[in-house]
Amino acid sequence: MRDKPLQNRHVPSPEHPELPGLLPGDLVRAVQWIGAHLHEPVQIEKLAQVAGVSARTLQAHFTQYLGTTPFGWLRKSRLANARRQLLDPGCTESITDVATANGFSQLGRFSVHYREAFGETPSQTRQRRVQPRPNPADVDDEAKFLTWRALNSAFQVAPEDCTDALENLARAQELAPNYGLPKAIEAWCLGQRAAHNFDSVDDGRSKSVRLAEEARALAPRDALTLSLCSGAMTLAHRLKEADALIERAIAMDPASAMAWVRRGWTSAYLGNSDAAIRELNYTLHLMPFEPVMHIAFIGIGCAHFDAGRYERAARWASEGVKAHPGSFWAERVVVAAAAHQGARDEARRTARSLLHKDPDLTADIARTAWPFTASFMERLAEGLEIAGVPRS
Repeated sequence: MRDKPLQNRHVPSPEHPELPGLLPGDLVRAVQWIGAHLHEPVQIEKLAQVAGVSARTLQAHFTQYLGTTPFGWLRKSRLANARRQLLDPGCTESITDVATANGFSQLGRFSVHYREAFGETPSQTRQRRVQPRPNPADVDDEAKFLTWRALNSAFQVAPEDCTDALENLARAQELAPNYGLPKAIEAWCLGQRAAHNFDSVDDGRSKSVRLAEEARALAPRDALTLSLCSGAMTLAHRLKEADALIERAIAMDPASAMAWVRRGWTSAYLGNSDAAIRELNYTLHLMPFEPVMHIAFIGIGCAHFDAGRYERAARWASEGVKAHPGSFWAERVVVAAAAHQGARDEARRTARSLLHKDPDLTADIARTAWPFTASFMERLAEGLEIAGVPRS
């Protein structure tokens, strides 16, 4: 279960004094030190000394940027490392030894936290590792090649790239039908097509959900697969399931940029704009380059739009589209934000450009396409109409 964030207290950044920037140096030092000292007792004073700030400042930064406390982050990291060890076929240590090696002195408390994070007990994890499951190491090399190439295309979130990804994934699944990752990528791509008006395939969302469920069953321990399944469930408007999947993925791999970008987008869809901005900034710290960067920028733009900060919304989202023009679907946010802030000439100009790329777009299509809150979607559709996008 995700630690509940406290009320945001923004720490100024040089470029935007009123907005949180990327992770401050003290937080980076603390997170890195925790990762290298999981087995050691940790005192907040020691962690603050390593970070080079006061304990109060460090605690505030953990809350603002990571949505948890220093000890909450430590526990997540310890649990993720313990799970990796329990799933390792070469690990001969007992569960007690694994728990102790990761800083848990009380086995009962370790078991409770472990089950909360992963939905099963440590014993069940250990038992399942000997059950026959598809092992990515045994997957045909060509299938892996096609899958990783498709993943890069999928993260472009653009029509042609999405088509390229699906072509590679079809062949990958022919070669390795029990490999979960290509199914998860295909599920996300089909969700993109339906949500962003890339095509008019009627059963795209239902097939996306089916593939996501198959992928989750084949690779329940892979954080990347679960993250992509979460993306597919989100675009199918099944936010509760998506939220549970991404929480599981982050519990398994707290340093996965792919998981955190999905975490941020899910928060944005749920209407938690402060959490979305915080989580997507953390994503950018983990991977401040493509193919993730433009998705994070667009997500931050959506979070600002949800909060009614239209100038910032247009700035962030337009920068994301500029980084990858194929993601023109995000120009809906740019258009609507410009319209709502009164820049109607700019809104109409951008709307004409968007309709050239997406000629079938209407305000009614936009109103139901994405799983944001009702308020977000109504304001989006209103802004598009103001800018000249047809209502229906």
